[in-house]
Amino acid sequence: MINIKERLSMVSRKNIIISVIIIIIIIAGVYIYLNNDNINTYIPAINVSEVTDGDGYEDNAASMQYNDGLYKVKFEHMGILKGHMFLNEVVFQTEENETFVLLRITPDMDPKNEIPEAYIVPTIKDDIMEINVFVDEDFRNMLENPLNIIWGSTYQNFKTYDFSTEYKTGIYVNTVYDNDTERFRIGGNDANIFVGDATLEDAQTQNMDGITGVFLK
Repeated sequence: MINIKERLSMVSRKNIIISVIIIIIIIAGVYIYLNNDNINTYIPAINVSEVTDGDGYEDNAASMQYNDGLYKVKFEHMGILKGHMFLNEVVFQTEENETFVLLRITPDMDPKNEIPEAYIVPTIKDDIMEINVFVDEDFRNMLENPLNIIWGSTYQNFKTYDFSTEYKTGIYVNTVYDNDTERFRIGGNDANIFVGDATLEDAQTQNMDGITGVFLK
């Protein structure tokens, strides 16, 4: 028969085990809560909602929804690398099965990851489209030719990218404007914005041979 001391010893051990289990559960719960909180509050380098004053959001890696009550537009990014079109990113695989991202379209830029990245965020204010064109340091260093912004309903506007304004360290922004926003009221969504090494003539003649850059349509 188990004596009282042995019983007390068993109860004590049981309490210790239960206490340890409870502590583990509490720690696990706190860990999960903190990680969920971090996930819910994570903000990419380019905060689309902030740039658009709450009227836009990233729909997926390549598209962006914009709705300010008057204009409701879905903008789509597309990329081009040496004349070859792509969505989201271009991945290169070596014979040794190593993979490298050559170009990526994302608001979650990292200028230290050695991946050229770009993203375009339009917003419409007083019937004028404000176009914010973001590129990172890797994108800047990728091109041999000057980086240009070409935009407008017929790609009639041209500007050489100015790297004097940093949005964040290693991430640059240029802002250009388009007065022709009536096309978005009638259901059109051809933003017609390009950032890359094309010339104005290339864009207007749709000559994309050997061109590298990012479109927003």
